[in-house]
Amino acid sequence: MLLMAILAAAGIFLGWTSYNYAYAIRKAVTEENLASSRLWHNQLISRTDALYGHLYELLLTLYSETPLQLGTPEMDIATKVTVLNMMQDKLLASADADAFFVFDSENGLYLFSARSSLPHAEVFRIKSYTWENAVRLAGPMGDKTWDLTAIGDGDYLFKSIQLGKYTVGAVSGCSHYFIENSVNIMGEEYGCFLRTGDGTFACGGDPGLAVRLEGEVREGYSGGWITQIMPVPLLEGEMILLARPGTMTEAGDQVPLFLFLDSTVCVILILLLLLLLRRDVVRPSRKLAEANSILASGQIDYRLDPETAGSTEFRSLFESFNEMADQIVTLRIDAYDMKLQDEKNRLAMLRAQIKPHSLLNVITTISNMTYTSRPEEIRAYISVFAKFIRYMLNTTASWTTVSEELNHISNYLNMQQTRFPDCIHCTVDCDEAVAGHPIPFLCLFTLVENTTKHAMTLYEPLQIRIICRKGAEEGFPGIILRVEDDGGGFSPEALEKLREESGQSPYAKEHLGLNNVRYTLNLIYHRDDLLRLGNRPEGGAWVELWIPDEEVTA
Repeated sequence: MLLMAILAAAGIFLGWTSYNYAYAIRKAVTEENLASSRLWHNQLISRTDALYGHLYELLLTLYSETPLQLGTPEMDIATKVTVLNMMQDKLLASADADAFFVFDSENGLYLFSARSSLPHAEVFRIKSYTWENAVRLAGPMGDKTWDLTAIGDGDYLFKSIQLGKYTVGAVSGCSHYFIENSVNIMGEEYGCFLRTGDGTFACGGDPGLAVRLEGEVREGYSGGWITQIMPVPLLEGEMILLARPGTMTEAGDQVPLFLFLDSTVCVILILLLLLLLRRDVVRPSRKLAEANSILASGQIDYRLDPETAGSTEFRSLFESFNEMADQIVTLRIDAYDMKLQDEKNRLAMLRAQIKPHSLLNVITTISNMTYTSRPEEIRAYISVFAKFIRYMLNTTASWTTVSEELNHISNYLNMQQTRFPDCIHCTVDCDEAVAGHPIPFLCLFTLVENTTKHAMTLYEPLQIRIICRKGAEEGFPGIILRVEDDGGGFSPEALEKLREESGQSPYAKEHLGLNNVRYTLNLIYHRDDLLRLGNRPEGGAWVELWIPDEEVTA
Protein backbone atom coordinates (compact mmCIF):
# COMPACT_ATOMS: atom_id res chain seq x y z
CA MET A 1 0.00 0.00 0.00
CA LEU A 2 2.79 2.38 0.91
CA LEU A 3 4.51 1.64 -2.38
CA MET A 4 1.28 2.18 -4.28
CA ALA A 5 0.70 5.44 -2.44
CA ILE A 6 4.22 6.58 -3.27
CA LEU A 7 3.71 5.57 -6.90
CA ALA A 8 0.37 7.42 -7.02
CA ALA A 9 1.93 10.50 -5.46
CA ALA A 10 4.81 10.29 -7.90
CA GLY A 11 2.35 9.91 -10.76
CA ILE A 12 0.39 12.96 -9.63
CA PHE A 13 3.56 14.98 -9.18
CA LEU A 14 4.97 13.94 -12.54
CA GLY A 15 1.62 14.60 -14.17
CA TRP A 16 1.61 18.10 -12.71
CA THR A 17 5.20 18.58 -13.89
CA SER A 18 4.26 17.35 -17.35
CA TYR A 19 1.35 19.79 -17.46
CA ASN A 20 3.59 22.69 -16.51
CA TYR A 21 6.11 21.54 -19.07
CA ALA A 22 3.44 21.40 -21.75
CA TYR A 23 2.01 24.76 -20.68
CA ALA A 24 5.45 26.40 -20.73
CA ILE A 25 6.18 25.14 -24.25
CA ARG A 26 2.70 26.08 -25.45
CA LYS A 27 3.15 29.55 -23.95
CA ALA A 28 6.57 29.88 -25.59
CA VAL A 29 5.17 28.85 -28.97
CA THR A 30 2.18 31.17 -28.59
CA GLU A 31 4.27 34.20 -27.62
CA GLU A 32 6.93 33.56 -30.26
CA ASN A 33 4.35 33.13 -33.02
CA LEU A 34 2.38 36.16 -31.84
CA ALA A 35 5.51 38.34 -31.96
CA SER A 36 6.38 36.92 -35.39
CA SER A 37 2.82 37.53 -36.63
CA ARG A 38 2.97 41.17 -35.56
CA LEU A 39 6.32 41.67 -37.27
CA TRP A 40 5.01 40.03 -40.44
CA HIS A 41 1.87 42.18 -40.28
CA ASN A 42 3.96 45.36 -39.97
CA GLN A 43 6.12 44.26 -42.92
CA LEU A 44 2.98 43.58 -44.98
CA ILE A 45 1.78 47.13 -44.27
CA SER A 46 5.14 48.73 -45.09
CA ARG A 47 5.59 46.74 -48.33
CA THR A 48 2.07 47.44 -49.60
CA ASP A 49 2.59 51.12 -48.67
CA ALA A 50 5.71 51.04 -50.89
CA LEU A 51 3.63 49.60 -53.76
CA TYR A 52 1.02 52.29 -53.16
CA GLY A 53 3.83 54.86 -53.42
CA HIS A 54 4.70 53.49 -56.88
CA LEU A 55 1.06 53.87 -57.94
CA TYR A 56 1.05 57.42 -56.62
CA GLU A 57 4.15 58.25 -58.68
CA LEU A 58 2.43 56.81 -61.76
CA LEU A 59 -0.53 59.09 -61.08
CA LEU A 60 1.82 62.06 -60.71
CA THR A 61 3.33 61.21 -64.10
CA LEU A 62 -0.14 61.07 -65.70
CA TYR A 63 -1.10 64.30 -63.98
CA SER A 64 1.95 66.09 -65.35
CA GLU A 65 1.95 64.53 -68.83
CA THR A 66 -1.70 64.34 -69.95
CA PRO A 67 -5.15 65.77 -69.07
CA LEU A 68 -7.19 63.59 -66.71
CA GLN A 69 -10.70 64.97 -67.21
CA LEU A 70 -13.42 63.14 -69.10
CA GLY A 71 -13.86 64.36 -72.66
CA THR A 72 -10.13 64.96 -73.24
CA PRO A 73 -8.21 63.28 -76.08
CA GLU A 74 -6.36 60.00 -75.70
CA MET A 75 -2.72 60.31 -74.57
CA ASP A 76 -0.16 60.65 -77.33
CA ILE A 77 2.53 58.11 -78.28
CA ALA A 78 5.32 59.84 -76.36
CA THR A 79 3.28 59.81 -73.16
CA LYS A 80 2.43 56.13 -73.66
CA VAL A 81 6.13 55.30 -73.99
CA THR A 82 6.92 57.35 -70.88
CA VAL A 83 4.24 55.58 -68.83
CA LEU A 84 5.26 52.10 -70.07
CA ASN A 85 8.94 52.80 -69.30
CA MET A 86 8.02 54.04 -65.84
CA MET A 87 5.95 50.90 -65.14
CA GLN A 88 8.86 48.72 -66.23
CA ASP A 89 11.22 50.70 -63.97
CA LYS A 90 8.82 50.18 -61.06
CA LEU A 91 8.84 46.41 -61.70
CA LEU A 92 12.64 46.41 -61.61
CA ALA A 93 12.70 48.54 -58.44
CA SER A 94 10.10 46.53 -56.50
CA ALA A 95 10.57 42.89 -55.56
CA ASP A 96 6.88 42.61 -54.65
CA ALA A 97 5.19 43.95 -57.79
CA ASP A 98 4.15 41.48 -60.51
CA ALA A 99 2.31 43.89 -62.81
CA PHE A 100 1.28 47.54 -63.24
CA PHE A 101 -1.45 48.85 -65.52
CA VAL A 102 -3.06 52.11 -66.68
CA PHE A 103 -6.62 52.04 -68.07
CA ASP A 104 -8.41 54.90 -69.86
CA SER A 105 -12.07 54.01 -69.28
CA GLU A 106 -13.29 56.63 -71.78
CA ASN A 107 -11.04 55.91 -74.76
CA GLY A 108 -10.43 52.20 -74.12
CA LEU A 109 -6.65 52.68 -73.83
CA TYR A 110 -4.97 49.93 -71.78
CA LEU A 111 -1.27 49.97 -70.86
CA PHE A 112 0.06 46.86 -69.08
CA SER A 113 3.52 45.77 -67.94
CA ALA A 114 4.30 42.52 -66.09
CA ARG A 115 7.37 40.96 -64.53
CA SER A 116 9.38 39.09 -67.16
CA SER A 117 9.80 36.01 -64.94
CA LEU A 118 6.05 35.28 -64.94
CA PRO A 119 4.84 32.53 -67.29
CA HIS A 120 3.05 33.82 -70.38
CA ALA A 121 -0.17 32.04 -69.41
CA GLU A 122 -0.15 33.67 -65.98
CA VAL A 123 0.53 37.09 -67.52
CA PHE A 124 -2.45 36.59 -69.83
CA ARG A 125 -4.74 35.68 -66.91
CA ILE A 126 -3.58 38.67 -64.85
CA LYS A 127 -4.04 41.00 -67.82
CA SER A 128 -7.56 39.66 -68.45
CA TYR A 129 -8.52 40.03 -64.80
CA THR A 130 -7.26 43.62 -64.54
CA TRP A 131 -9.04 44.55 -67.78
CA GLU A 132 -12.35 43.23 -66.47
CA ASN A 133 -12.15 44.42 -62.83
CA ALA A 134 -9.89 47.50 -62.71
CA VAL A 135 -12.68 50.08 -62.85
CA ARG A 136 -15.10 48.05 -60.71
CA LEU A 137 -12.62 47.64 -57.85
CA ALA A 138 -11.03 51.11 -58.13
CA GLY A 139 -10.87 53.22 -54.98
CA PRO A 140 -10.17 56.91 -54.36
CA MET A 141 -6.80 58.51 -53.66
CA GLY A 142 -5.69 57.94 -50.07
CA ASP A 143 -7.51 54.60 -49.70
CA LYS A 144 -4.72 52.09 -48.98
CA THR A 145 -6.88 48.97 -48.70
CA TRP A 146 -6.14 46.11 -51.11
CA ASP A 147 -8.27 43.37 -52.62
CA LEU A 148 -7.20 39.73 -52.23
CA THR A 149 -8.22 37.55 -55.16
CA ALA A 150 -7.43 34.29 -56.92
CA ILE A 151 -6.18 34.66 -60.51
CA GLY A 152 -5.54 31.42 -62.31
CA ASP A 153 -3.54 29.11 -60.04
CA GLY A 154 -2.23 31.87 -57.80
CA ASP A 155 -3.46 34.28 -55.15
CA TYR A 156 -2.77 37.99 -55.62
CA LEU A 157 -3.06 41.37 -53.90
CA PHE A 158 -4.86 43.76 -56.23
CA LYS A 159 -5.09 47.56 -55.99
CA SER A 160 -6.52 50.11 -58.42
CA ILE A 161 -6.95 53.88 -58.02
CA GLN A 162 -9.20 56.05 -60.17
CA LEU A 163 -8.31 59.64 -60.98
CA GLY A 164 -10.39 61.32 -63.66
CA LYS A 165 -10.76 59.05 -66.64
CA TYR A 166 -7.69 56.97 -65.72
CA THR A 167 -7.48 53.91 -63.48
CA VAL A 168 -3.97 52.99 -62.28
CA GLY A 169 -3.29 49.71 -60.49
CA ALA A 170 -0.82 47.07 -59.34
CA VAL A 171 -0.86 43.29 -58.85
CA SER A 172 1.35 41.50 -56.31
CA GLY A 173 1.50 37.74 -55.71
CA CYS A 174 0.75 36.43 -52.21
CA SER A 175 3.81 34.19 -52.53
CA HIS A 176 5.99 37.29 -51.99
CA TYR A 177 4.52 37.65 -48.49
CA PHE A 178 4.69 34.05 -47.23
CA ILE A 179 5.26 34.37 -43.51
CA GLU A 180 8.27 32.01 -43.33
CA ASN A 181 10.14 34.24 -45.83
CA SER A 182 10.67 36.95 -43.21
CA VAL A 183 9.96 35.63 -39.68
CA ASN A 184 10.41 32.44 -37.65
CA ILE A 185 7.31 30.35 -36.86
CA MET A 186 7.52 27.71 -34.11
CA GLY A 187 5.64 24.42 -34.42
CA GLU A 188 5.94 21.00 -35.98
CA GLU A 189 3.18 21.97 -38.40
CA TYR A 190 1.74 25.36 -39.17
CA GLY A 191 -0.31 27.21 -41.72
CA CYS A 192 -0.83 30.94 -42.27
CA PHE A 193 -4.01 32.16 -44.00
CA LEU A 194 -5.60 35.47 -44.95
CA ARG A 195 -9.39 35.41 -44.80
CA THR A 196 -11.52 38.12 -46.40
CA GLY A 197 -15.03 38.40 -47.70
CA ASP A 198 -13.79 36.85 -50.97
CA GLY A 199 -12.49 33.66 -49.35
CA THR A 200 -9.49 32.15 -47.58
CA PHE A 201 -5.99 32.46 -49.08
CA ALA A 202 -2.82 30.58 -48.03
CA CYS A 203 0.11 32.78 -47.04
CA GLY A 204 2.68 30.27 -45.80
CA GLY A 205 3.03 26.82 -44.26
CA ASP A 206 0.77 23.88 -45.14
CA PRO A 207 -2.13 25.07 -47.38
CA GLY A 208 -3.99 21.82 -46.61
CA LEU A 209 -4.73 23.11 -43.10
CA ALA A 210 -7.38 25.39 -44.64
CA VAL A 211 -9.92 22.62 -43.94
CA ARG A 212 -9.58 23.41 -40.22
CA LEU A 213 -10.94 26.91 -40.89
CA GLU A 214 -14.34 25.72 -42.03
CA GLY A 215 -17.11 27.09 -39.83
CA GLU A 216 -16.45 29.25 -36.79
CA VAL A 217 -12.79 29.64 -35.78
CA ARG A 218 -11.87 30.59 -32.22
CA GLU A 219 -8.58 31.89 -30.95
CA GLY A 220 -6.67 29.82 -28.40
CA TYR A 221 -5.46 26.25 -27.85
CA SER A 222 -7.65 23.29 -28.78
CA GLY A 223 -7.04 19.74 -29.95
CA GLY A 224 -3.26 20.14 -29.95
CA TRP A 225 -3.40 23.25 -32.18
CA ILE A 226 -2.73 26.89 -31.30
CA THR A 227 -4.93 29.31 -33.24
CA GLN A 228 -4.07 33.01 -33.41
CA ILE A 229 -6.22 35.62 -35.19
CA MET A 230 -5.03 39.12 -36.09
CA PRO A 231 -7.11 41.73 -37.97
CA VAL A 232 -5.59 43.01 -41.24
CA PRO A 233 -7.38 46.34 -41.99
CA LEU A 234 -5.56 46.93 -45.29
CA LEU A 235 -7.27 43.78 -46.66
CA GLU A 236 -10.50 44.30 -44.69
CA GLY A 237 -10.01 40.82 -43.30
CA GLU A 238 -7.94 38.86 -40.81
CA MET A 239 -4.84 36.70 -40.59
CA ILE A 240 -5.21 33.23 -39.02
CA LEU A 241 -2.10 31.32 -37.88
CA LEU A 242 -2.43 27.62 -36.97
CA ALA A 243 0.52 25.91 -35.25
CA ARG A 244 0.93 22.48 -33.67
CA PRO A 245 3.82 22.20 -31.18
CA GLY A 246 4.32 18.45 -31.68
CA THR A 247 7.02 18.03 -29.05
CA MET A 248 4.53 19.18 -26.41
CA THR A 249 1.96 16.51 -27.36
CA GLU A 250 4.57 13.76 -27.53
CA ALA A 251 5.90 14.60 -24.09
CA GLY A 252 2.40 14.66 -22.62
CA ASP A 253 1.73 11.17 -24.04
CA GLN A 254 5.05 9.59 -23.05
CA VAL A 255 5.18 10.57 -19.38
CA PRO A 256 2.00 8.72 -18.26
CA LEU A 257 3.00 5.66 -20.34
CA PHE A 258 6.38 5.63 -18.72
CA LEU A 259 4.81 5.81 -15.25
CA PHE A 260 2.56 2.79 -15.86
CA LEU A 261 5.38 0.66 -17.33
CA ASP A 262 7.70 1.57 -14.50
CA SER A 263 5.15 1.11 -11.68
CA THR A 264 7.10 -1.88 -10.21
CA VAL A 265 10.31 0.06 -9.80
CA CYS A 266 11.41 0.60 -6.18
CA VAL A 267 10.86 3.78 -4.20
CA ILE A 268 14.50 4.79 -4.48
CA LEU A 269 14.36 4.72 -8.27
CA ILE A 270 11.16 6.82 -8.23
CA LEU A 271 12.76 9.39 -5.96
CA LEU A 272 15.80 9.47 -8.23
CA LEU A 273 13.51 9.93 -11.20
CA LEU A 274 11.79 12.79 -9.44
CA LEU A 275 15.12 14.47 -8.79
CA LEU A 276 16.18 13.98 -12.41
CA LEU A 277 12.89 15.39 -13.69
CA ARG A 278 13.19 18.38 -11.44
CA ARG A 279 16.67 19.06 -12.76
CA ASP A 280 16.10 18.30 -16.42
CA VAL A 281 12.47 19.36 -16.98
CA VAL A 282 10.99 21.62 -14.33
CA ARG A 283 13.88 23.97 -13.92
CA PRO A 284 14.58 24.40 -17.68
CA SER A 285 10.86 24.85 -18.31
CA ARG A 286 10.66 27.58 -15.70
CA LYS A 287 13.80 29.20 -17.08
CA LEU A 288 12.28 29.16 -20.55
CA ALA A 289 8.97 30.60 -19.31
CA GLU A 290 10.76 33.27 -17.27
CA ALA A 291 12.98 34.11 -20.25
CA ASN A 292 9.91 34.61 -22.45
CA SER A 293 8.33 36.87 -19.82
CA ILE A 294 11.53 38.91 -19.53
CA LEU A 295 11.78 39.21 -23.31
CA ALA A 296 8.11 40.19 -23.54
CA SER A 297 8.69 42.92 -20.92
CA GLY A 298 11.13 44.65 -23.26
CA GLN A 299 14.55 43.35 -22.17
CA ILE A 300 15.51 42.22 -25.67
CA ASP A 301 19.18 41.73 -24.71
CA TYR A 302 18.30 38.85 -22.34
CA ARG A 303 19.73 35.44 -23.36
CA LEU A 304 19.69 31.89 -21.95
CA ASP A 305 22.86 29.83 -21.37
CA PRO A 306 22.44 26.54 -23.31
CA GLU A 307 25.02 24.89 -21.03
CA THR A 308 22.51 25.07 -18.14
CA ALA A 309 19.68 23.43 -20.12
CA GLY A 310 20.26 20.00 -18.59
CA SER A 311 19.21 18.04 -21.70
CA THR A 312 19.66 18.02 -25.46
CA GLU A 313 16.00 18.93 -26.03
CA PHE A 314 16.06 21.93 -23.74
CA ARG A 315 19.45 22.93 -25.09
CA SER A 316 17.80 23.13 -28.52
CA LEU A 317 14.93 25.14 -27.03
CA PHE A 318 17.35 27.51 -25.29
CA GLU A 319 19.28 28.00 -28.52
CA SER A 320 16.00 28.53 -30.40
CA PHE A 321 15.00 31.14 -27.82
CA ASN A 322 18.33 32.94 -28.27
CA GLU A 323 17.93 32.85 -32.06
CA MET A 324 14.40 34.23 -31.70
CA ALA A 325 15.65 37.07 -29.49
CA ASP A 326 18.44 37.85 -32.01
CA GLN A 327 15.87 37.95 -34.83
CA ILE A 328 13.64 40.30 -32.83
CA VAL A 329 16.57 42.68 -32.31
CA THR A 330 17.46 42.51 -36.01
CA LEU A 331 13.87 43.05 -37.13
CA ARG A 332 13.38 45.98 -34.76
CA ILE A 333 16.54 47.61 -36.15
CA ASP A 334 15.39 46.90 -39.73
CA ALA A 335 11.92 48.31 -38.97
CA TYR A 336 13.46 51.47 -37.49
CA ASP A 337 15.79 51.86 -40.49
CA MET A 338 12.82 51.41 -42.84
CA LYS A 339 10.91 54.09 -40.94
CA LEU A 340 13.85 56.52 -41.21
CA GLN A 341 14.26 55.76 -44.91
CA ASP A 342 10.54 56.25 -45.48
CA GLU A 343 10.67 59.69 -43.85
CA LYS A 344 13.73 60.59 -45.97
CA ASN A 345 11.89 59.50 -49.11
CA ARG A 346 8.81 61.53 -48.16
CA LEU A 347 10.98 64.61 -47.49
CA ALA A 348 12.67 64.17 -50.87
CA MET A 349 9.27 63.92 -52.57
CA LEU A 350 8.03 67.05 -50.78
CA ARG A 351 11.09 69.00 -51.90
CA ALA A 352 10.53 67.83 -55.45
CA GLN A 353 6.94 69.13 -55.23
CA ILE A 354 8.07 72.42 -53.65
CA LYS A 355 10.38 73.27 -56.60
CA PRO A 356 8.26 75.33 -59.00
CA HIS A 357 7.81 74.54 -62.67
CA SER A 358 8.91 77.96 -63.89
CA LEU A 359 11.24 77.02 -66.75
CA LEU A 360 8.55 77.57 -69.37
CA ASN A 361 7.77 81.05 -68.03
CA VAL A 362 11.47 81.98 -68.15
CA ILE A 363 11.90 80.75 -71.71
CA THR A 364 8.77 82.65 -72.76
CA THR A 365 10.08 85.85 -71.12
CA ILE A 366 13.46 85.56 -72.87
CA SER A 367 11.69 84.91 -76.16
CA ASN A 368 9.56 88.05 -75.73
CA MET A 369 12.63 90.14 -74.88
CA THR A 370 14.33 89.14 -78.14
CA TYR A 371 11.59 90.93 -80.10
CA THR A 372 12.53 94.27 -78.51
CA SER A 373 16.27 93.87 -79.23
CA ARG A 374 17.37 94.25 -75.61
CA PRO A 375 20.57 92.13 -75.45
CA GLU A 376 21.88 93.73 -72.25
CA GLU A 377 18.60 93.07 -70.43
CA ILE A 378 18.51 89.52 -71.81
CA ARG A 379 22.03 88.85 -70.53
CA ALA A 380 21.14 90.31 -67.13
CA TYR A 381 17.96 88.24 -66.98
CA ILE A 382 19.83 85.05 -67.93
CA SER A 383 22.41 85.77 -65.21
CA VAL A 384 19.64 86.14 -62.62
CA PHE A 385 17.96 83.01 -63.91
CA ALA A 386 21.26 81.05 -63.70
CA LYS A 387 21.54 81.92 -60.00
CA PHE A 388 17.93 80.89 -59.51
CA ILE A 389 18.44 77.49 -61.19
CA ARG A 390 21.75 76.89 -59.38
CA TYR A 391 20.00 77.32 -56.03
CA MET A 392 16.90 75.30 -56.98
CA LEU A 393 18.94 72.35 -58.30
CA ASN A 394 21.00 72.01 -55.13
CA THR A 395 19.44 68.60 -54.42
CA THR A 396 22.03 67.66 -51.78
CA ALA A 397 21.10 70.51 -49.43
CA SER A 398 18.51 69.78 -46.77
CA TRP A 399 19.17 73.02 -44.89
CA THR A 400 20.01 76.60 -45.71
CA THR A 401 20.24 79.84 -43.73
CA VAL A 402 17.77 82.70 -43.51
CA SER A 403 20.14 85.04 -45.35
CA GLU A 404 20.75 82.57 -48.20
CA GLU A 405 17.01 82.00 -48.58
CA LEU A 406 16.40 85.79 -48.60
CA ASN A 407 19.04 86.20 -51.33
CA HIS A 408 17.30 83.53 -53.36
CA ILE A 409 13.94 85.25 -52.82
CA SER A 410 15.43 88.57 -53.95
CA ASN A 411 16.78 86.87 -57.07
CA TYR A 412 13.35 85.33 -57.74
CA LEU A 413 11.58 88.69 -57.32
CA ASN A 414 14.04 90.30 -59.76
CA MET A 415 12.98 87.69 -62.32
CA GLN A 416 9.33 88.45 -61.62
CA GLN A 417 10.03 92.19 -61.92
CA THR A 418 11.40 91.60 -65.41
CA ARG A 419 8.27 89.70 -66.42
CA PHE A 420 5.84 92.09 -64.70
CA PRO A 421 7.48 95.51 -64.26
CA ASP A 422 6.40 97.51 -61.17
CA CYS A 423 3.95 94.79 -60.08
CA ILE A 424 5.81 93.69 -56.92
CA HIS A 425 7.42 95.76 -54.15
CA CYS A 426 9.16 93.79 -51.38
CA THR A 427 10.69 94.99 -48.11
CA VAL A 428 12.75 92.80 -45.77
CA ASP A 429 13.09 93.36 -42.03
CA CYS A 430 15.55 90.77 -40.70
CA ASP A 431 17.45 90.83 -37.40
CA GLU A 432 21.18 90.18 -37.70
CA ALA A 433 20.89 87.47 -35.02
CA VAL A 434 18.42 85.60 -37.22
CA ALA A 435 20.26 85.86 -40.56
CA GLY A 436 22.52 82.87 -39.94
CA HIS A 437 19.86 80.61 -38.40
CA PRO A 438 19.44 77.26 -40.26
CA ILE A 439 16.02 76.61 -41.82
CA PRO A 440 14.63 73.83 -44.05
CA PHE A 441 15.55 74.34 -47.71
CA LEU A 442 12.98 76.34 -49.82
CA CYS A 443 10.31 76.65 -47.07
CA LEU A 444 10.44 80.47 -46.79
CA PHE A 445 10.79 80.79 -50.57
CA THR A 446 7.64 78.72 -51.05
CA LEU A 447 5.64 81.20 -48.95
CA VAL A 448 6.82 84.13 -51.08
CA GLU A 449 6.24 82.23 -54.33
CA ASN A 450 2.74 81.29 -53.12
CA THR A 451 2.04 84.97 -52.35
CA THR A 452 3.11 86.14 -55.81
CA LYS A 453 1.11 83.39 -57.47
CA HIS A 454 -2.18 84.06 -55.65
CA ALA A 455 -2.04 87.72 -54.58
CA MET A 456 -0.32 89.52 -57.48
CA THR A 457 -2.43 91.30 -60.12
CA LEU A 458 -1.48 93.39 -63.14
CA TYR A 459 -3.60 96.32 -61.98
CA GLU A 460 -2.05 97.35 -58.66
CA PRO A 461 1.48 96.77 -57.30
CA LEU A 462 1.66 93.97 -54.71
CA GLN A 463 3.33 95.01 -51.46
CA ILE A 464 5.22 92.14 -49.77
CA ARG A 465 6.90 92.39 -46.42
CA ILE A 466 9.22 89.73 -44.95
CA ILE A 467 9.92 89.90 -41.20
CA CYS A 468 12.50 87.66 -39.47
CA ARG A 469 12.60 87.77 -35.67
CA LYS A 470 13.56 85.66 -32.68
CA GLY A 471 10.66 83.65 -31.17
CA ALA A 472 8.33 85.83 -29.14
CA GLU A 473 6.21 83.10 -27.54
CA GLU A 474 7.18 81.96 -24.05
CA GLY A 475 8.68 78.48 -24.06
CA PHE A 476 9.54 78.54 -27.79
CA PRO A 477 13.32 78.69 -28.45
CA GLY A 478 13.59 79.53 -32.12
CA ILE A 479 12.81 82.12 -34.81
CA ILE A 480 9.64 83.38 -36.53
CA LEU A 481 9.60 84.12 -40.29
CA ARG A 482 6.55 86.15 -41.38
CA VAL A 483 5.41 87.00 -44.93
CA GLU A 484 2.72 89.68 -45.34
CA ASP A 485 1.00 91.07 -48.44
CA ASP A 486 -1.72 93.62 -49.23
CA GLY A 487 -3.59 91.39 -51.68
CA GLY A 488 -7.07 89.96 -51.38
CA GLY A 489 -6.19 87.65 -48.48
CA PHE A 490 -7.54 84.17 -47.83
CA SER A 491 -11.21 83.50 -48.36
CA PRO A 492 -13.03 82.24 -45.23
CA GLU A 493 -13.52 78.85 -46.91
CA ALA A 494 -9.85 78.50 -47.87
CA LEU A 495 -8.71 79.64 -44.42
CA GLU A 496 -10.93 77.09 -42.70
CA LYS A 497 -9.83 74.29 -45.02
CA LEU A 498 -6.14 75.07 -44.57
CA ARG A 499 -6.56 74.89 -40.80
CA GLU A 500 -8.52 71.64 -41.01
CA GLU A 501 -5.74 70.05 -43.09
CA SER A 502 -3.13 70.66 -40.37
CA GLY A 503 -0.90 67.62 -39.91
CA GLN A 504 -2.37 65.70 -42.83
CA SER A 505 -0.56 64.29 -45.85
CA PRO A 506 0.01 66.99 -48.53
CA TYR A 507 -1.17 64.95 -51.48
CA ALA A 508 -4.27 67.05 -52.21
CA LYS A 509 -3.96 69.36 -55.21
CA GLU A 510 -5.46 72.34 -53.39
CA HIS A 511 -3.08 74.54 -51.35
CA LEU A 512 -0.18 72.32 -52.45
CA GLY A 513 2.59 74.78 -51.55
CA LEU A 514 1.37 75.55 -48.01
CA ASN A 515 0.51 71.91 -47.32
CA ASN A 516 3.99 70.82 -48.46
CA VAL A 517 5.63 73.34 -46.14
CA ARG A 518 3.47 72.26 -43.22
CA TYR A 519 4.14 68.57 -43.86
CA THR A 520 7.89 69.14 -44.25
CA LEU A 521 8.01 70.90 -40.86
CA ASN A 522 5.99 68.07 -39.35
CA LEU A 523 8.44 65.43 -40.62
CA ILE A 524 11.46 67.37 -39.36
CA TYR A 525 10.18 68.67 -36.00
CA HIS A 526 7.22 66.33 -35.28
CA ARG A 527 4.92 69.30 -34.62
CA ASP A 528 1.72 70.43 -36.38
CA ASP A 529 1.68 74.05 -35.19
CA LEU A 530 4.74 75.49 -36.96
CA LEU A 531 2.84 76.95 -39.94
CA ARG A 532 0.37 79.68 -38.97
CA LEU A 533 -1.67 81.94 -41.22
CA GLY A 534 -4.50 84.44 -41.33
CA ASN A 535 -5.73 87.74 -42.78
CA ARG A 536 -4.50 91.21 -41.79
CA PRO A 537 -7.10 93.65 -40.38
CA GLU A 538 -6.09 96.28 -42.92
CA GLY A 539 -6.32 93.81 -45.81
CA GLY A 540 -4.15 91.09 -47.26
CA ALA A 541 -2.80 87.85 -45.80
CA TRP A 542 -0.01 86.79 -43.49
CA VAL A 543 1.80 83.45 -43.10
CA GLU A 544 4.34 82.55 -40.40
CA LEU A 545 6.98 79.84 -40.06
CA TRP A 546 7.96 78.98 -36.47
CA ILE A 547 11.39 77.35 -36.69
CA PRO A 548 12.70 75.70 -33.48
CA ASP A 549 16.39 75.96 -32.70
CA GLU A 550 16.95 72.20 -32.92
CA GLU A 551 15.69 69.45 -35.25
CA VAL A 552 13.68 66.64 -33.62
CA THR A 553 15.44 63.31 -34.25
CA ALA A 554 13.37 60.89 -32.12
